[in-house]
Amino acid sequence: MQIINSLVPIFSVIGLGMLLRWNGFLTAESTQAFNRFAYFFGLPFFLFYKLAGAATDAGSESGNLILITLISAVALTFVISWISSIVFKTQIASRGAAIQAGFRGNLAFMGLPLVWFLIEDFPIEQKEAIKSAVLLALTPAILLFNVGSVVALATYNEDTEKGFSYVDLMMSIAKNPLIWACVGGAMFQFLELELPTAIVRTCTVVGASAFPIALLGIGSQLISIPSVKGWKKTVIPAVNKCIVCPLAGWLIGTLLGMNEVALQVTIILCAMPTAVSSYVLAEQMNGDADLAAGTVVVSTILSLPTLAILIWLT
Repeated sequence: MQIINSLVPIFSVIGLGMLLRWNGFLTAESTQAFNRFAYFFGLPFFLFYKLAGAATDAGSESGNLILITLISAVALTFVISWISSIVFKTQIASRGAAIQAGFRGNLAFMGLPLVWFLIEDFPIEQKEAIKSAVLLALTPAILLFNVGSVVALATYNEDTEKGFSYVDLMMSIAKNPLIWACVGGAMFQFLELELPTAIVRTCTVVGASAFPIALLGIGSQLISIPSVKGWKKTVIPAVNKCIVCPLAGWLIGTLLGMNEVALQVTIILCAMPTAVSSYVLAEQMNGDADLAAGTVVVSTILSLPTLAILIWLT
């Protein structure tokens, strides 16, 4: 029952986004507006006030292990994706996109709501501690995704540096609202500052819109990206993202002695499908956009049975 109650809401809203885009209710312009609102306002407001008011023990041993395990698993998957692109003789021009697609997961817009559903029935103190730990792990994960993707796509693309500005990209990373929201919230938590009630309520209202809007946007984008051409070359990146990464998380977490709940949460985060933003970056850096787009679709489809099995096993 936990599998149904956790996964069905996530994928149903994504499916609704696909349906609304298919029948014309959502357009390219409205989808872009949805995504921009979720990215620049909805999720940053949510992250900021949740972290600012998080339990003061967010830096507990369990929370630290979630952070260490998640980052280590993502970094290891990055290396494995790089090696597999060479072993399986991926075309040079496509390797950057394949590497990025193999390790860059959709943590913010799919991972967070799924974890929230999974721990919904936990005791309040345990639930809040897990939420705080996951939110604190988000900032370094986002940084790792951005830096790793740039390194891979700069090394392997169709025409390195053509029409691309590294200064602009570094500025976009520095301006990432999700990173600053996490940093700001963490500072409020560390300094034990209390947010005014009016600010908390404003953030609550705006933040509540983040996940439904983001999931609708994902569905709309999935149906609008190019058809999966040469889908066979997306299999390895999709397997790396949805199977290899959670296996790495399980191995590292087990070796570190994580408790059962923290390990389950970390594995679920590791198993998130390839982020839609990987397709956008591949286009920007002259990578294989078709492979990037195809992997987003294939990994999203693969993630449904994979997540169901992982939830059942853990």
